[in-house]
Amino acid sequence: MMLYKKAIMIAIVAVTPILVQAQTSSKSNAEKPRFVHPGIIGNTSMLDAIQKEVDAGKTDRIKAYQQVLDFIENNPIQREFPEIVMAKGSGSTPTEAHIRRDAILAYAYALKWARTGKTEDAAKAIEILNGWASNFQKYEPVEGTSKQQSQLEAAWVAPSFVAAAEIIRHYKVNGKSADWLSADRAVFNKFVQNLKDNYINAMVKSINNNRRRNNWGVSAGYAKMAIGVYLGSKNVYEDGKRIILELLPHIIQPDGEILEFCSRDCHHPQYSMCGLTLAAEIAKNQGDSSIYEAISARLKTGWEWMGTAYNGQADCRNCAKARLFSAIEVANSHYKSDIIQNLIAKKSPFSVNKSHTFLDFFTYTHHSIPK
Repeated sequence: MMLYKKAIMIAIVAVTPILVQAQTSSKSNAEKPRFVHPGIIGNTSMLDAIQKEVDAGKTDRIKAYQQVLDFIENNPIQREFPEIVMAKGSGSTPTEAHIRRDAILAYAYALKWARTGKTEDAAKAIEILNGWASNFQKYEPVEGTSKQQSQLEAAWVAPSFVAAAEIIRHYKVNGKSADWLSADRAVFNKFVQNLKDNYINAMVKSINNNRRRNNWGVSAGYAKMAIGVYLGSKNVYEDGKRIILELLPHIIQPDGEILEFCSRDCHHPQYSMCGLTLAAEIAKNQGDSSIYEAISARLKTGWEWMGTAYNGQADCRNCAKARLFSAIEVANSHYKSDIIQNLIAKKSPFSVNKSHTFLDFFTYTHHSIPK
């Protein structure tokens, strides 16, 4: 009987460290944040660094920051936010132009607030975010435009809105937050859910059925990654990342040629490159460089191919005079490629994309960021 009790005691002692270790590990995992915030395009170290460089009077950073200020100056906030946005496949509508512009404008104000820490700058960003969140109900296609255009429009504006919201919600300037009310954030979250559930996810269904495997699909994947970070949803984020990794080798061929360059024009291939690059940057901000490095850095191969194609050396199309989107600055901040850098030198300074389909101001946020 004594031997039996002794055996039980030995077993309990032996198992106890394992149980304690498991409990500690479980507690550690529970305490570990699921996402880094802010962590969509701008992160805390980057925002801190560019703020310090502007404060220190660094000429190149100040010049790039001026583009943010000019955009704000040239785009006053419209106090009416439409309930219905009319989507048009070729061209635009006033409401479509309005929501696209405001998504970029909110981001511009968020960057300005991250630089100044002034309450009025944060309030402007919040005004735009709250305005659309409180009023927007749906997209409707104009006559002659398919409903799929609404899906694309949502995939374009959602990442820009949440990138602005991510900074306003999580970044602190000298320890001071933007004071975005929790009730307003809850309404904004529903707005983002609406864009995701009723529009972007519909495009994802097409992608899963082997359609929209072009710049549209890339936009949807990028949008879901951004939304996933903002809403703290691992499932949403991972679905977006899945789409990006699936489309990457389809968009960029082994030699670097980019889908739609030869078959379409000089700017639609850049939609794909912007979406892929910004998705890669989101993942990197979450401690994961797998998109940047996937398939032997296929994304780098694509940008370096552009170094040839956008210098007028492609056989199928001459894009030497085409405007280049500033997302190339984001790619170069990771790859630091001589070929990409030479293309930046030739094409810069970059003007703000007039279509407002993707985020901008990357010369300010990503060019030569100090370590």
